[in-house]
Amino acid sequence: MQKKDEKALSEDYQDGVTAYTVKEKLMLQSAYMQMKAELVMKFEGTGYKDDDDRREVWRKLQTVSWLEQCLNNIVDNGKIAEVELKGFAKLKQVLNR
Repeated sequence: MQKKDEKALSEDYQDGVTAYTVKEKLMLQSAYMQMKAELVMKFEGTGYKDDDDRREVWRKLQTVSWLEQCLNNIVDNGKIAEVELKGFAKLKQVLNR
């Protein structure tokens, strides 16, 4: 992984904080669970020969999972950026003495 400058790390950190806040909202979590439950019910309600319907439901389930993973990645990058920013702050303190 390529080293980032302080500004890029700060932006990653802010993105991470924002994504964490959004992801952790109860309404959003409820929406994920509701979407997944509805899609699973639709999938289970399809017949053996309803191949197109089953594929469409599967695609939607994959999209929901992809969105959740993207938010998790942003949160993780923010946590990494936070640690690196603390390192920058310590280095600045040492250099400014």
